[in-house]
Amino acid sequence: MPVTRRHALYAVYMNSSLLGGITRQTIALGSEVRGEISCGQVYTRFLAMYGQKIAPGFNTRCIAAALALCGLSGVDISTLSAFTLYAYKHAASGARASGAVHRSFNFGDGLLFPTRLRCEFRGDATLDYSLITVYDGSNSPMVVTDTVGLPSGTISDEFFTLGPVKVGNITLPQVRSVEIDFGLSVEAIGADSDIWDTFCSIVTQKPQITLRGIDIEWLKESTGIPLAGKAATHANTIIYLRKRLHAGTFVADATAEHIKFTGDGMAYIEPAFEASGEAPAEAALVLPLRYDGTNAPLTVTPASAIT
Repeated sequence: MPVTRRHALYAVYMNSSLLGGITRQTIALGSEVRGEISCGQVYTRFLAMYGQKIAPGFNTRCIAAALALCGLSGVDISTLSAFTLYAYKHAASGARASGAVHRSFNFGDGLLFPTRLRCEFRGDATLDYSLITVYDGSNSPMVVTDTVGLPSGTISDEFFTLGPVKVGNITLPQVRSVEIDFGLSVEAIGADSDIWDTFCSIVTQKPQITLRGIDIEWLKESTGIPLAGKAATHANTIIYLRKRLHAGTFVADATAEHIKFTGDGMAYIEPAFEASGEAPAEAALVLPLRYDGTNAPLTVTPASAIT
């Protein structure tokens, strides 16, 4: 049979804003279908849908815009005007189709939250989000609509890469990658044999930062991270993502358009030395974070100058 339809990803529509920089979208349905065999029979004679955990996710390069819409502790999407993903239809013998010919996936209740941020040397930082959906008692967790038009508006595009890093008041040179695990453990539960969960919440939040670099003297008793680790506070632990400049290199450090993370925890080196072939030897710093009694373990300022 001939191919008559092809679709691609589009910007994420959230609270009347179009979030750009999208590089991946997925909608897992999490269907649990069971078939039981009894009475010594060979074949299954009965099948039913026992449950579904519909879980969309996406990845974006527009880190500042995304964090402004959904911060480190997530957002209840039932409080938003909309949260919608789109299947962007291709035009036969053309580029993209116009008009009300696309498919939308709308989600009305649940918790949207960031899961992981990654950035490599000379790469662009990306931020992953997940959505745990719940049933509101009236509408399906996901409503699929065909023949819809795409929302109008400006699709933002911004790029960030590695910036200066300081941990426990130690400036770390030669950083090659950063990974932030936002550490949210989110649980959805149901009752009354509903196939969809009806309640979700954050059970725990244990963020952790991992840095990798090619200066093995990160491990140093006096001027680095000691063998037994080092305390880190919000005042002396800062990770910047530096914003790229269109048709240039980087936005000036003094311009408040970069992203600043701070954290409180205990830094330690693991591993201290890792080498393979002719590649530069690497060391890694691990920083699990904690609540200091005042500030969240991890804080972010999406529009910051680099100081």
